[in-house]
Amino acid sequence: VSTPTKADIPLQLEAGQLVEHMRFGKGKVLSIEGVGQDKKAEIDFETGGMKKLLLRFAKLKILS
Repeated sequence: VSTPTKADIPLQLEAGQLVEHMRFGKGKVLSIEGVGQDKKAEIDFETGGMKKLLLRFAKLKILS
């Protein structure tokens, strides 16, 4: 039995949460759409503006 790595554990993101991205900085989650591997978040970043990110690649850190 393999232990899931951090990348395998899905983020429990919800609209209204504050997140941080390495490139785009801090942002607020506006909406979540899709399921499983195709889950996307629409995020309004302070420096990067509005982005739709595929969560499995986004490497977001939840701030609140």
